[in-house]
Amino acid sequence: MEPRIYPAIMRVFSSLLLVLSFQVSFACGWSVSPETSRLALFKAQREGFFKLTPFYYSADYYYATNTFSTVDQELNCLEWKKKLGNLIDTKDVHTILYETDGEQFETAYETKSLKKVFDKNTFIEALLLPKNKVFLNYMLFAKKLEYNSNTDVRWESWNQIGYNSKDHKLAVINDFEKKIKTAKDAFLKQRYAFLILRYSFYAQDKNEVIRLYDTYLSENKNTILEPWALYYKALCIDNLPLQNYLLSKVFASCEEKTFAVLQHYNWKLTQETLALAQNNEERSVILSIESLRNSAPDLKTIEEVYKLSPNSINLSFLIGREVNKLEDWIFTPQYTNDGSPSVTFAGTDWYGDYAKAREENLNKDILHLRALEYFLISIREQTAGEQKDYITAAIAQLCFMDDDIVLGKKYTDMISDKANASIQMQKNIQLALVSLKQDNLKREEVQNQLFKYFDSVENLVETDNGLFKNLYSLYRIASGEFSKQGDRAVAGLLMMKSDIKSEGVYSSYDSRYFYSYIGYFDRTATTEDMDRLMALQQKKDKTPFEKYICSGTIAPDINYYKDLKGTIAFRNNNLELAYKTFASMPKDFWEKTYAFKDYLNENPFTPKILQTDKERKFDYRFNKTEFIAKLIQLKKQNTASSNLQLAHAYFNVSYLGNSWMMSAYDWTSGESYIDYVYGDNSEKEKTYQKGNYYGLAMAKLYYEKALKLSKNNNEKAMASLMIFECSYYGHYANMVSAEEEAKNPFKAGKELVNFYSIYKTTPTFKKYNCPLLHSFIN
Repeated sequence: MEPRIYPAIMRVFSSLLLVLSFQVSFACGWSVSPETSRLALFKAQREGFFKLTPFYYSADYYYATNTFSTVDQELNCLEWKKKLGNLIDTKDVHTILYETDGEQFETAYETKSLKKVFDKNTFIEALLLPKNKVFLNYMLFAKKLEYNSNTDVRWESWNQIGYNSKDHKLAVINDFEKKIKTAKDAFLKQRYAFLILRYSFYAQDKNEVIRLYDTYLSENKNTILEPWALYYKALCIDNLPLQNYLLSKVFASCEEKTFAVLQHYNWKLTQETLALAQNNEERSVILSIESLRNSAPDLKTIEEVYKLSPNSINLSFLIGREVNKLEDWIFTPQYTNDGSPSVTFAGTDWYGDYAKAREENLNKDILHLRALEYFLISIREQTAGEQKDYITAAIAQLCFMDDDIVLGKKYTDMISDKANASIQMQKNIQLALVSLKQDNLKREEVQNQLFKYFDSVENLVETDNGLFKNLYSLYRIASGEFSKQGDRAVAGLLMMKSDIKSEGVYSSYDSRYFYSYIGYFDRTATTEDMDRLMALQQKKDKTPFEKYICSGTIAPDINYYKDLKGTIAFRNNNLELAYKTFASMPKDFWEKTYAFKDYLNENPFTPKILQTDKERKFDYRFNKTEFIAKLIQLKKQNTASSNLQLAHAYFNVSYLGNSWMMSAYDWTSGESYIDYVYGDNSEKEKTYQKGNYYGLAMAKLYYEKALKLSKNNNEKAMASLMIFECSYYGHYANMVSAEEEAKNPFKAGKELVNFYSIYKTTPTFKKYNCPLLHSFIN
């Protein structure tokens, strides 16, 4: 049995640039974060994007990442190598600077065991040379200062190393200025100055931070210490536009501080900050920073940055963000169950007239897409190299989003064969989109070419987990295209592939079970689709494409598919096909699989609604094959008694009955976990057996036949009573509103009147008569 109803607790985020309202579930039901459901196909990258990773377009406050740039650390290690000699391995420098805590280093020094503790470390070997004693003294001072300082920071890094400082005496640091002035080597003088500057920052001595930077670091741009120190100075400046300007210089000159810069940047001071810029490059950086947090359409900034710095990394990154925004606004509503983008703007009503809101916003988005596409086409010829390939890939993606497949293919073909691996990957995604939109997807050669495109992206996921989002999106779109061409079997498997890639949020894919393999097909498949699935499951010589889509998705047991096929046939009133299908399965399947034994355990020929809790028995051995066989037999008899039993059976296989699992696999359509994953099935359920599942149409039909054929008043009483029950629950099956009820109130009908007049002496009347029933005819 599937989970019932769970309240969805969603995070809501704010923006520093504009008021955004994020996708939230306002009703009970299972859901995932908006960022998880967001679609994104465009992930081409240029060299230099890594430091901008936190600023990819996202429904979250920042784009989640577990990897951070170490470029600044590497530069610092290289500076030490250049100073002490090329025989030093920078990895050894990194070990001492960034992996060794102060306590360990100081203890090794005091016990004269540095060489032993750090055996074969070339950096330590160099520091222990007599000529380098001043550098060793500096390192000892730095580690002592690190030990005394806030443990959340480190002496030459923004990062933290955790180490145990328990029972270790605090180093006594004094006379900072003397350390700087007595250092004869300019390299050491700067490093002592930086250590004390950073120490002063955390001691909240702003004036000292500014003085130390201006005196010892401002004129030397050849060390990574300068932008690090400038970051601390900027935060000590009270003039906010000037603070912004200095932070923008830090953003442009080092990688480690980019995230910190945006955390401290003061928004809505754009013009004041730009007034301080000295050249176009600085202006482009300021405008880029302002745009990196903007989740609204922002073509204007992209155009301005292009005029100032046409080949900049920041320009490329902003173009990619803009493409990702459009993918969210156009693709996410189209291919997800939520039906709205992951980011919506304040004032946008997605919950009132949804169809109107979707159409209006789609029209706006398409106009914005075309404006961006036109701009990129207009500048493409003025760009070169990696920038040109990147912009070409962006144009192609915009064309596909606008369903201009021919133009999209044209620009895809323009991407250079020498483009970097990321842009080549994007090219393969776009070639896959061309094939999905244009080719006959039932042809084996087309499918195998798609596999090659898919596999090329899969291979890159091993080194870039961020590509899971691209695969999630690509497979979802591929599923839609296969469905349009009538191949719902492959469409379902691709949809499962998509969900497997959606950041691991669907636990059914972490722990596979019966319904994991049939959920999508339960919503969409025909019996013919199930035959296709079964043939694919049994096929020995699968094509590369078939092997791929079946990996992790195809059911391990063909009887999973047989059960669904038989159930679909039963929903369609094809009892003969249902019987044939169920009869081909093991007799004990429903006792050993899924939750059938827990929910198919009562007599289906006694209407549940007439039983009290004490009367209900849960020891019935239910076998689907035998049940269908009996229905076929009863239909052939066509007597009052047989029709009454048929009516009871169809009542019980409805939503209200004790055997609803003959028709459905879960009981909480529209509100459960599986409905979120596989799609709301409530509308489909309304069609089961011509409306019997909710509306009791088949049950009522057979009760009416029994009433007409019967010569026995007790049978007639039962049929009359149950016709009333079917009418009553059928009337409210679609949750009639108070307004609709007032216009079309429920009427008991003549069957209940007869129950209380003609049949009032029958045993059935005496057993089931109650004041509540009688109230319907008063």
